[in-house]
Amino acid sequence: MAKKTTIELIFEDLVNAVTGIIEPKYIFTGGRPDVINSDSQVSKFVVITLPVSIEDIAVGNKKFMLTTTGAIDLFLKSKKDSTLNVNSTSEFVEQAAGLFPISGKVIAAANPKVRMRGTDEHGYQFVTITFDLHTKANVFSSLNV
Repeated sequence: MAKKTTIELIFEDLVNAVTGIIEPKYIFTGGRPDVINSDSQVSKFVVITLPVSIEDIAVGNKKFMLTTTGAIDLFLKSKKDSTLNVNSTSEFVEQAAGLFPISGKVIAAANPKVRMRGTDEHGYQFVTITFDLHTKANVFSSLNV
């Protein structure tokens, strides 16, 4: 079996955390899938990204401790008039924000910030939760990554 990359391990921890609020088949990493549109039967889904650079905060130590900002986009199908379903959105955001702090196999994530984003022009409303993400100190040396 091939070794997992650092990014794969980080995404794996985040997907495992989000699985607590939505089925894994509705969790996507890296970007929003084009196949989910206003004709889709999917009522909600999640996209996890790492939208900024990943930095090693320990000088001279490759991958000793990495830091970045993560983002979880929560998508909910708009009402028939293309407006926000306030109750469903509030509930989904509270569930997602309630996951923090996240402690996974390789990451610790905290300080969630919620931003209402509006429509994605594909029949969904979305909310972005950004957060601080750090890898656990020296975790990658024990995983031989």
